[in-house]
Amino acid sequence: MPQVLKEEIHDRIFQAGIDVFYEKDYRSAKMQDIAEKAHIPVGLIYTYFRNKEELFDKIASSIYVDFDEITEEEERAAGLPSERYKNVAEKYLLDLLEKHEIFVILMDKSKGTKYEDSKDKMICSIERHIKKRFAPKISQARNDMLFHILASNFAESILEVARHYKNREFAHTMLGLVTKCYYEGVNAL
Repeated sequence: MPQVLKEEIHDRIFQAGIDVFYEKDYRSAKMQDIAEKAHIPVGLIYTYFRNKEELFDKIASSIYVDFDEITEEEERAAGLPSERYKNVAEKYLLDLLEKHEIFVILMDKSKGTKYEDSKDKMICSIERHIKKRFAPKISQARNDMLFHILASNFAESILEVARHYKNREFAHTMLGLVTKCYYEGVNAL
């Protein structure tokens, strides 16, 4: 019975950490805020986590984010770019967005942690992916800036879906529209 209670308290602290980091960010969040959200004394948090950094690390590392892996897998797949996205990347993104709050925390609210460059890494990965596909078709003078703009916009689109996440169907619909615009242009809508 005591083990169940310990797991329940651990889970309450973990969820309260998600809620507070999502609402504020790493730097603004206080352990007192997390304790209040978990309905426990602040000192009890330190029984489970050494400090705020360790709690944040456990939360941030609870999702698997590797855009390099997914873009490389997509590049190995056959078919048109839109088909490769649909067959490879879509499920990964939908699964990632199931934990949308943690994804947003990792990408937007991690300044001051070892994860603070996560969004930049995502953009760079997407940028390299776009560059491999389209570099031969675009004049060299415009390549780097255009690839960066496209990657930043696509990454921000994914984050906007995460920030406004309602359910998996909502995410599926929105990602479908975003990628349709991305691959075919707004006239495709």
